[in-house]
Amino acid sequence: MKLKWTMAIALVVFFTVGCSGVQEKEPVSEQPKVTEDNEPEKTGGKQEKPADEKEKPTAQPGKTTDQQVKPNDQQESTRQAIKIHDESIVKDAPIINIIYPQLDGMKDKIAQGKINDLLKKKANAADESQMTNDDPSAPSSFQSKYKITFQNDHLISFVYDQYSYLSGAAHGMPSRVPILVDLDNGRMVEPNELFNGSTQTKQLISELVLKQDVLHTLEVMGEFKQISSDDLKQVYLTKDGLMMYFPPYEYASFAEGTLQYHLSFSDIQGVLNAAFFKSHGINILQSNDPTTIYVSEGYHFSVPNEWMDRLRFERAEYSEKNQWLSEINVYYHSADQPLLFSFHMYEKPIWTSLNSRAEVKLAEDSDLIYSYSVAQTPQTNLQANDFIKNVVPEIMKTFQIDD
Repeated sequence: MKLKWTMAIALVVFFTVGCSGVQEKEPVSEQPKVTEDNEPEKTGGKQEKPADEKEKPTAQPGKTTDQQVKPNDQQESTRQAIKIHDESIVKDAPIINIIYPQLDGMKDKIAQGKINDLLKKKANAADESQMTNDDPSAPSSFQSKYKITFQNDHLISFVYDQYSYLSGAAHGMPSRVPILVDLDNGRMVEPNELFNGSTQTKQLISELVLKQDVLHTLEVMGEFKQISSDDLKQVYLTKDGLMMYFPPYEYASFAEGTLQYHLSFSDIQGVLNAAFFKSHGINILQSNDPTTIYVSEGYHFSVPNEWMDRLRFERAEYSEKNQWLSEINVYYHSADQPLLFSFHMYEKPIWTSLNSRAEVKLAEDSDLIYSYSVAQTPQTNLQANDFIKNVVPEIMKTFQIDD
């Protein structure tokens, strides 16, 4: 009898001790896939897949979403369960529509407050004193939305896409504001902290920009020679590099919009601040990435680097005889320069009336259809045929519509 009571007491003690060691863990949030080219229509912006390749959520107005998951109990004391929610500023006179992010969950609440104040201030950049109604049919307006282009346990990269229009002006003006938040130190990171100060920085990046400028957009307003020091401030972080952008009128016409050039870590690691990236959990020693081409028509695609010097890109001239809105042709760099394939952009009603068997639809948005067609290359050009058969399908897998 004593033995039974002794065993019962021992079992109670065992389970009591065992249960006291169990800690409640946060659930992994369900997070939809977000990429730089998947824009949510009802939120402040869109998101890119972050470096850890885990899907992150798009912030929804009035909701909070987990933006960081604690992987184990040993790291629980150092990790911050950061959440991001949307706030908005909406006015009717003048017309203002702003959606901006706010952080929750930082351990340093003073730093969190300062960051949130700056996130709001950067979003609310409208100068209402200039927003008159000179033309009542087209009143002044200001819009601002955001996207998250990178996020890990240490950094969050926000980009504000803004558009302002002053009543009576010929057109509005888009602008872009990059903001990089250091969660470890509770501060904003200045763009110059991303580079190591090498004297070769501007030259190297300029060469990469020209390599991607396959349609010679930078030559329209004059010969492009080298980026400026101010251009180094026009960058934001992505999961595999930096995105550099040029606003309208800087190097090209307004019609070309904001120009974008992706600088992969593999191409610019020699001019980056390696200590900064290492301390913030980013590996810049990556393999050689393909070259991504951002087209002003509103889409991008990637080409294997070994083929870049063997291709020639050309924007076809628009004419009323053509049913497409734009066409970009890609030729093989050889004596006969055969056409390899073409990108097209159509209005939806036009596309539906076409015999589209010769073209393949790549993507669509609310008004447009994007497609491509492959040229019939002479069998004597073996490299061109190899490109069409093996490389073109891989290029098309990378096609995405920009915002």
